[in-house]
Amino acid sequence: MTVIVSTEQVPSRDRPAFFADAVMQTHFRHNMNFLEGPRPFSASITTDQLGPLRINRVLSGPAHVSRTPRLLSHDPEAYVTVSLQRRGTPKMLAQGGRETSVVRPGDIIMLTSYGPYASMYTEPVEIVSLVLPRPALLVPDSDLHGLTGRVIRGDEGLARLLSPFLSRLADTAASHTQEVGEQLARNVTDLLATLCAEQLGHDRLDAETAQRTLLLRIRFFINRNLAHPGLSPESIARAHGISTRYLHKLFEDEGMTVSRWILRRRLEECRRELDRRGPRTPTVSSVARGWGFTRLPHFSRVFRAAYGMSPREWQARSGLPVPGRPLPDMPERGTAT
Repeated sequence: MTVIVSTEQVPSRDRPAFFADAVMQTHFRHNMNFLEGPRPFSASITTDQLGPLRINRVLSGPAHVSRTPRLLSHDPEAYVTVSLQRRGTPKMLAQGGRETSVVRPGDIIMLTSYGPYASMYTEPVEIVSLVLPRPALLVPDSDLHGLTGRVIRGDEGLARLLSPFLSRLADTAASHTQEVGEQLARNVTDLLATLCAEQLGHDRLDAETAQRTLLLRIRFFINRNLAHPGLSPESIARAHGISTRYLHKLFEDEGMTVSRWILRRRLEECRRELDRRGPRTPTVSSVARGWGFTRLPHFSRVFRAAYGMSPREWQARSGLPVPGRPLPDMPERGTAT
């Protein structure tokens, strides 16, 4: 369930204290000094939960935020925060002995709840922050210490893939079922561990980690290309320089065929589109074509098999979405269209 906290309904004089309390509830305790400007201070936090992963979207006016040694004892549980800068260019002043760095949109910073740090926002900012329990991130303490407070540039290496994914995940978190949300949380923590290894210059990953990383990259490739009708096991394998046979093996180890996974993701996106309400409600045919289905009767048949009703019935229903039934087995060959 999405929780939204905003200062808009709070008197101007009470907004700083109100927002500081909201930050404590969604992150942990901070000292917060809000900078005066021509307009009253304004801020909001939107929070979603995916398994153990809490995703916060923060909008804030200019402020100086710090977590001092005195505050660390008030939050005995250890957490890791991964912050993605969306808007604004704050200064990350310190954690782990790092020097001051300017954070640009798309950049990522990893922080821990058990170490002091400080940031300064001289302009309005928008930040996506992922808060996860320290044990969930399978990275040695020595490695994590080497990364805390470091600005990971969003246009380099794995961060080029991870940065837009985290941004999209924050926007769509509320649309996922509990099962999907927990799986996404596991995938995110795997990716973050891989990002840590890349940033620290680890030249070699064990075979299991390398295989898992490849599978995650393939899944991201599929997600980016779901709308293309020609997406197939052959095109996926070719794009990653592997054989189709090895691609099938990767997905067999996960208990699902490649084609079935493509179909499931397309249906999830179609279901999300059909849930949209407003003056520009999409048609069933436009939704199907928009997510790679070329034949409407086929789309209607597989949608009913997955969710127990036709796409039109789903779009017309009232109330919240119901959990989908397991998808039927799909053949290994051909496209999921």
